[in-house]
Amino acid sequence: MNKSNYIYALGLSLLVLVGCNKKAAPGASGAVAPENINKVNVVNTDYTFFSAKGKVQSESTKINANLTLRMKKNEVIWASVQALGFEAARLKITPDSVYVVNRLKDEYFVGSYNMLRERYNVDVDFKTLQDLLIGNFVAGDASREKLEQDGPVQHLRTLRTNLQIDQFVDTTKFKLKRTEVRNLQTKDYMTVDYQDFEDLNGKPFAMAVLLSIQQPEGNASKTMVVAVKHRQVSTSETSLDFPFSVPSNYERK
Repeated sequence: MNKSNYIYALGLSLLVLVGCNKKAAPGASGAVAPENINKVNVVNTDYTFFSAKGKVQSESTKINANLTLRMKKNEVIWASVQALGFEAARLKITPDSVYVVNRLKDEYFVGSYNMLRERYNVDVDFKTLQDLLIGNFVAGDASREKLEQDGPVQHLRTLRTNLQIDQFVDTTKFKLKRTEVRNLQTKDYMTVDYQDFEDLNGKPFAMAVLLSIQQPEGNASKTMVVAVKHRQVSTSETSLDFPFSVPSNYERK
């Protein structure tokens, strides 16, 4: 796979200011009463608008770039990847569509979640994706869940169509520390680890995210690992911009 194609792989895997912003600060957060969601005690990050700036790296795909991430809860996820002083790619995700511009090859992608499943074998919905990016616990159908307590960790397993989702909550922080998603049909396997917690609005927030995706390939498997390290995160009630346009000379992929 050449470097320009890695832009699409990175964009799909992320499928990671002004006004009265509240920013993350180093150090442990104060005591916050957790919510009880499907018998799991957890502290989720609440926001209307979310913004983050940081670095994204991947040895397997040779990516080392700056990342700007913006979100409006339940409406849009927007990301810009900058490398060598210019924007290499831009991503916009809505509840029904995914848009990616690859400026390295003057190409763009527009598709639905059904197209992602059929073409790229990516099985995800908007709400799950936004929760994964921000490190929130993803509630499922309580009748299809199994909860286990393993020392200071609550482990919840959920079955959703052909997906098995395992979430691990650290009960010392009441924060999601790891998510595992396994496609029971294709055997694709994804893990997301949340690390380096800092205070955001009085609640712990993971400033580092490690994403690993394994896909079977014959008798072996291929693995992509992406690390995101935030240096600045904030929430706000003030509207953010989510600009996205495609030059007329770009080719649709």
